[in-house]
Amino acid sequence: VVVELGHDPRSGKRERRTFTVRGTKRDAEHAAAAQVAAVAGGAFGDPTRETVEQFLRRWFRDYVEPSLALSTQRRYREVVEFDIIPFVGQLPLQKLRPHHIIALEQQLRVSGNRRTGGGLGPAAVQKVHAVLHRAMAHAVRWQAIAVNPVDAVDRPVIPRTEIRSVTPDQARVLLRALRFERYELPLRVALLCGLRLSELLALRWSDVDWDHGRLSVRQALDLPAEDGTPRFKETKTHRGERPLSLPTQLLEELRQHRSRQVELRLAAPTWIDRDLVFTNDVGGPVLGATLRDHFYRVLAMAGLPRIRLHGLRHSMATLMLASGEHPKLVSERMGHANVAFTLATYSHVMPGMHDVAAQRLADVLDIEQTGQSTSC
Repeated sequence: VVVELGHDPRSGKRERRTFTVRGTKRDAEHAAAAQVAAVAGGAFGDPTRETVEQFLRRWFRDYVEPSLALSTQRRYREVVEFDIIPFVGQLPLQKLRPHHIIALEQQLRVSGNRRTGGGLGPAAVQKVHAVLHRAMAHAVRWQAIAVNPVDAVDRPVIPRTEIRSVTPDQARVLLRALRFERYELPLRVALLCGLRLSELLALRWSDVDWDHGRLSVRQALDLPAEDGTPRFKETKTHRGERPLSLPTQLLEELRQHRSRQVELRLAAPTWIDRDLVFTNDVGGPVLGATLRDHFYRVLAMAGLPRIRLHGLRHSMATLMLASGEHPKLVSERMGHANVAFTLATYSHVMPGMHDVAAQRLADVLDIEQTGQSTSC
């Protein structure tokens, strides 16, 4: 593909750039048209001279910032600025090869931790791998490179660790310990509904269907604006926006909480009504750090092992599966993209379910055999 760039204003010579598209003639024609349009719009970047750093900054400007949530943008920016650009940023984009990426990830494992100087853990290296893979996938789609070099590099493996959650007995102790605590209700909702923390803090009264006893998860809390104004975003997956049936007791507790909140709102002249279910003293969302600290204090007070606040979400799934609920129902309640992910994540619960199912089948067959021998 030959792109005409006009004449150099100093020398008067005609400038052109040539690059290769691996594909059909039609692919090359599409690439040429895209580059001609970029030249006309003043956004042309010479694909033969663009470095990895230049492309990543362009990718961040044209895709990440317009398309992704602020919290995701922040994570991506940290990975791009501190974990990718310092190691491969000066390489020409079209010369980035799998061995560069392998060397990058090996270096991160040895000395990638910018705080301690030590190596990054498997999860952190996997995150770098994922961000670079996504960026290079866009480079292919934008026809800056022919193939994604990250495709040829194995995804870093994270050692499997069992998700920490509460047992049925521990859950009962926790619920008793929460009685009359300030943040009892949001923590009960987290356990009984399996909400992510960002979903819990963004819950609105308009999301509660009082007639049918359901709760719809439609949004999540994002990073605040520079002036501190709360921001909200879409839920994590396309299955995130989901209706959840509420136990009768929990629905009644929400009614009582709403009445108390109306009284608080009338008594607070600085209250800003954002329709949030769980608020601070002026109507804003509760801070995640505040809820975590309170949760850890209650665990310590009740003599329970410390688990992450996110462990309440995992506890709901584990307890429901262990009690015999169908994995598809649990998957829908969790807002997972598919039931396969639920089964893979909670496979540690499956052996007990298999034992019960096997015994149930044996009991059924035994009954049938007994009935047949009796009839004979």
